[in-house]
Amino acid sequence: MKLRHIVNILALLLASLATTGCSDRSSNDKELSELYKAVDEEISRRTTYMAEKEKRIDATRQEYEAETSDARRMRVLDKLIAEYESYISDSALHYVTEAETVAQRLGDRREATRLRIKKADIASHAGLFTEAHQLLADIKREDLDTTLLANYYATYSGLYQYECEYLPEGEYSKRSQELRNIYTDSLMRVSSPESFDYLVNWAALEIGKGNNEDVRKRLEANLKKYNSGTRQYSILASIMAFMYHTMGRDDEYKRYLSQTVISDIKGAVKENVAIRELATQVFEDGEIDRANHYLKVSFDDANFYAARMRNAQSSRMLPVIDKAYDTRQKELQSRQRVLIYITSGLLILVAGAVFFILKQVKRIKEANRRVNRSNEELQAMSAQLKAMNATLEDTNKELKASNKTKEEYAGLFMEFSSFNISALQKYHLALRKLAVQGNVKGILKKLDEGDVSADSLRIFYTKFDEAILNIYPSYIEKVNQLLTPDNQIVLKSGEKLNTELRIIALIRLGITDSEKISQFLRCSISTIYTYRSKLKRRAMHPDEFENEILAI
Repeated sequence: MKLRHIVNILALLLASLATTGCSDRSSNDKELSELYKAVDEEISRRTTYMAEKEKRIDATRQEYEAETSDARRMRVLDKLIAEYESYISDSALHYVTEAETVAQRLGDRREATRLRIKKADIASHAGLFTEAHQLLADIKREDLDTTLLANYYATYSGLYQYECEYLPEGEYSKRSQELRNIYTDSLMRVSSPESFDYLVNWAALEIGKGNNEDVRKRLEANLKKYNSGTRQYSILASIMAFMYHTMGRDDEYKRYLSQTVISDIKGAVKENVAIRELATQVFEDGEIDRANHYLKVSFDDANFYAARMRNAQSSRMLPVIDKAYDTRQKELQSRQRVLIYITSGLLILVAGAVFFILKQVKRIKEANRRVNRSNEELQAMSAQLKAMNATLEDTNKELKASNKTKEEYAGLFMEFSSFNISALQKYHLALRKLAVQGNVKGILKKLDEGDVSADSLRIFYTKFDEAILNIYPSYIEKVNQLLTPDNQIVLKSGEKLNTELRIIALIRLGITDSEKISQFLRCSISTIYTYRSKLKRRAMHPDEFENEILAI
């Protein structure tokens, strides 16, 4: 047998082996494949996102425990409820109950009603449908203002939607769907067309009418307003996925479903549906291992959140995956038998090909020598790269040191200037006192001609403004990026910085205490509190505003 014939046979057999040993079929779409990899990477970082959320929760809980005023405790409780409502349902319900107690102490009936609606909403998310119905039934609709009425309708709409998802197809499921539609219509009538709830429900209704292009344009425009990891982004991306699903555009459906999963993971959202749906899709594409992994994450999230409904939904996939595993196991056993036969044949062919292989040994040795030389060259290049990396690290350290020096310089400068202003004020008062006691009218007249401390303070502001703008050339632009478009800071003619920008600059330099800020800027602490509160309300992300300042 000629060598060429033997090689051809070997190639055919190896190709057959590769085909037989092929794993689960993957997507042919490169973009989807990359998105699935991104989902896998974000899943690997779940503990990091959860740790960040737990840190925020701990800080908020400490803030709550330190508060003595019921009015302020109520505001902190709202923050805790917001953190927990898509994270751990039992904790969310606990703090809603705690907030109800505080509202009762305050005698705030409206707030107590709002919290009862919130409790019903969380209960429905957790699959506690009976409890949710009871809570809503105890509320008199005629006593609700427009805002609470919208919350009331939205909660009922969500409750019946979850019942539809949980109940099997039948009369009860159909009735829940009808009631869901009724409450959705009511919600649309009382909601502001500019509200997020209105947008979500409008999109669902329009998709049902087949107006997909209008929905697509509006949702894509609104998606740009939110970052992945926010609840708003997740909801809008999931609606986009649903729309493409109804259109039969599977690739787009999977793309937005993957983006929803990524956003939920980043936001540490445990009350979720997207990852279970994605598990179903990748399973249908033949990726059994990935589907099993996603389903496990779905179970973990549902158990963590204490979502009884989500657990039940995920459980429906288990028999299907178990069957798929059994089928694959049988296929693997069959493949093993085929591999044994193929291996035996290959051994026979290899024995015949040894003679020809020996002739290539010398050539292989020479090739090895060339490879060794190439390896040595590569090692030398690697050493050079390491040296370059070390140089870059040193440069980065120098840059960091330089930035630190700038900030320290600015702080020392401000402290010195503040001290100088105080000294000038004391000096001015001492001179006045001496003049009065000595009846030196000329000195009093001289002092009354101008306010030295006012001039010093003006000079201090000027130097401070120049220092900040020199150290942070794009300071004003970066600050405005943190504020909503309607609340941008616009300087008056001739101003370099105003009081708001100086307060933010001090926070950026690490001076966060309001009393110290008031001393630097020579104004009352209450004025500083007022400015900081107004700035937070004008921010894109009020709760994270001062943390974002530190990143400028």
